[in-house]
Amino acid sequence: MKACQRFGNGLVAIGSAIALILASQSYAQQSGAGSDSNPTLNPSPGAVTTPPNLRPGPSSNAIDPLPPPGPPPQNWIYFTPQDENTSATVIFLVNTNNVAVTVPLQTFNINGSLTINTTIPIPANAMVRICSDTVTTVSASWANAILVNFTTFSAYAKIGLPPGVTIDGYVVWNTAGFYDPLTSLQTLPLRFSTSDGRAF
Repeated sequence: MKACQRFGNGLVAIGSAIALILASQSYAQQSGAGSDSNPTLNPSPGAVTTPPNLRPGPSSNAIDPLPPPGPPPQNWIYFTPQDENTSATVIFLVNTNNVAVTVPLQTFNINGSLTINTTIPIPANAMVRICSDTVTTVSASWANAILVNFTTFSAYAKIGLPPGVTIDGYVVWNTAGFYDPLTSLQTLPLRFSTSDGRAF
């Protein structure tokens, strides 16, 4: 009787083991484990697979759009030129860009009407000098100075500077009607400002 009982218990144990094996195989087939149907759960040796929900979308490989055509944005700088019989205005524009630029320059009467409307070309990595009087000098570096005759009608002026272009300048007191930078004359630095009130 005891032998039969032990035999029956063994059959129960074997049946339980078989049931567990069948259940695990069924789960593996449903989940894809043990097959190549799901590369996320069973990647090939040495391969790294990103789950679909973490893969970048098609827009991630897009190239950033090019800047809009046309000249770069301008930063308008305001100043008050002096161009009387005893004074002249000198301005320095430095282009730190690797390409040539052209900057707009406008002056206005005291009532706001437009007086001068011109443009100043600046070569790449170069400096341009502007003077309201004719420059007469033996200095070779001033040979290409640009004459902009502000006259007394130019009460104030503005110049549009793209990124990479700087400005500096001064007023010189001269009575000769021309300007020689090698002559010792009294000068006063120009004050520049932006439309939001910042000055430099």
